[in-house]
Amino acid sequence: MNISALSRTARAYTPVSELHAHAEQLQAQPLSDLLNSDSASAQKRASSLAFTFGTLHVDFSKQRVTPHTLKLLIDWARSCGVEPKRAALFAGEKVNTSEGRAALHMAARWPKGKMPPRGMETAALFCQQQRARLADMVSRVHEGQWFGATGQSITDVVHIGVGGSDLGPKLISEALADRPSHAKVGVHYVSTMDGAQLLPLMEHLNPATTLLVLASKSFTTADTQFNVRTALAWLSDALEVDIPTVCRYQLVGVSSKPEKMTEFGVPHVHQLVFKDWIGGRFSIWSPIGVSVAMQLGMKAFDELLAGAHAMDKHFLDAPLEENLPALMALVGAWNCQFLNIPTHAVLPYDGRLKSLSAYLQQLEMESNGKSVGLDGRSVAHATCPIIWGDVGPNAQHAFYQLLHQGVHTVSADFVAVASRDVDAPEEVSEALAAQEQLTLANCLAQSQLFALGDDAIPPALRGHMAQGYRGNHPNSLLLLKELSAWSIGALLALYEHKVFVQSVLWNLNPFDQPGVELGKQLATSLYELLAGEAAAHKNVKDPSTEQLLSKINEWRQ
Repeated sequence: MNISALSRTARAYTPVSELHAHAEQLQAQPLSDLLNSDSASAQKRASSLAFTFGTLHVDFSKQRVTPHTLKLLIDWARSCGVEPKRAALFAGEKVNTSEGRAALHMAARWPKGKMPPRGMETAALFCQQQRARLADMVSRVHEGQWFGATGQSITDVVHIGVGGSDLGPKLISEALADRPSHAKVGVHYVSTMDGAQLLPLMEHLNPATTLLVLASKSFTTADTQFNVRTALAWLSDALEVDIPTVCRYQLVGVSSKPEKMTEFGVPHVHQLVFKDWIGGRFSIWSPIGVSVAMQLGMKAFDELLAGAHAMDKHFLDAPLEENLPALMALVGAWNCQFLNIPTHAVLPYDGRLKSLSAYLQQLEMESNGKSVGLDGRSVAHATCPIIWGDVGPNAQHAFYQLLHQGVHTVSADFVAVASRDVDAPEEVSEALAAQEQLTLANCLAQSQLFALGDDAIPPALRGHMAQGYRGNHPNSLLLLKELSAWSIGALLALYEHKVFVQSVLWNLNPFDQPGVELGKQLATSLYELLAGEAAAHKNVKDPSTEQLLSKINEWRQ
């Protein structure tokens, strides 16, 4: 064989080509074959695909993978340089190449007194200093020593943000402050630019005891600016003081731009800062989480960071064969790129996690929803799947019919909580325990039915109920021992690192989001047009938009 033929052969047998060939073979085999309970090899396979980390257990056994699949996937990860790029991430190298900066959100949860990796030292120290400022603010609120413009103590916080400055804090608040007895103060989240979330708060909160938290990395986002100006106008009018006075007493700013906070009127003592090497969708661990800390207390906030930090250490130190974020990433990429499954459902079986799918939509799709690689070339395959979902028990009565008997194939993450402590009378506790067991039973049943389809019908029921359950929806089950601050911190960090590993596999920059910018610019000029500043109209004209503008102006008049 000549040299050119050898070269062609070498190119043919890449990790990616091997995975494509393996996918063709495995797709011909139903998932029910892999899960055959009568097979010793199936039992061994299931055991090898289950992993426990602290209070988090992940089961991949209903995925269309075998130990050989994982070996091929790990070979692919190594060929892409996942391990050295992981080290570069933690060392503070400029992995965000388009913006020329590091991505060091892990520094925001690095514990004081523990040596960070070389290259992260300065970042970790800065984050610890800001965490101390945050703790002081939280203490003032909890001790009744934060007074509004009229001298009354703060009782409620209105957190104004959007995207990463809203989704993360709101998710943690819903997950951990499910009962009023858990909350130190009331916290309310405002993100929609139409004012619909703000108006009800203005009707029932006491303006004299309400603190505004303006959370915005750039401190220029139109959504947050309009909301905070409306909120300040409400406080000023209700308290009969001017807006600068309201800002001095009842406004906290969280941003990477302290000069813009000062210009806006946020006193220096009420400013919390994070650096531009923490992206918005990775920022819950930074001072963006101040409202969570005010609601739940510093002990819970520190436990949240501790869970995330434990996952950081696991991701940094564990070999790929046992590394949960790497395995999650590889299985997800396998489903999307090699099995050609375009959508991924996130199905939490706990109402406290109702915002998890929305949080992961931003984390995954804004990070890896790209078609141009780091080398400037178009990516020739699917990258991030479309992420969607809902609370599982509700979803069963909405879209599961389509999934079970329609024609679409999806992959899924089921998320469940094994136990829940409730301080309630005995009869109430027993009733709640039964509900918990019913929820878990439904989670396990639906995960099984997604995978097995008609093969999940017990023999005694065959012929007595409708068939046509497609099955073959690969899914993972993520089980939390309990929904604690530590466990949800570890869970979210697991997904963060999953996103990073997939970006390496697909040669993407997961830390920028250029795709969101043009829409904002178009909206700005259209806003000016609607406001009567016709000269500011810089949009490309199209007849559809023109007739809609005409109808809006007709009805607004």
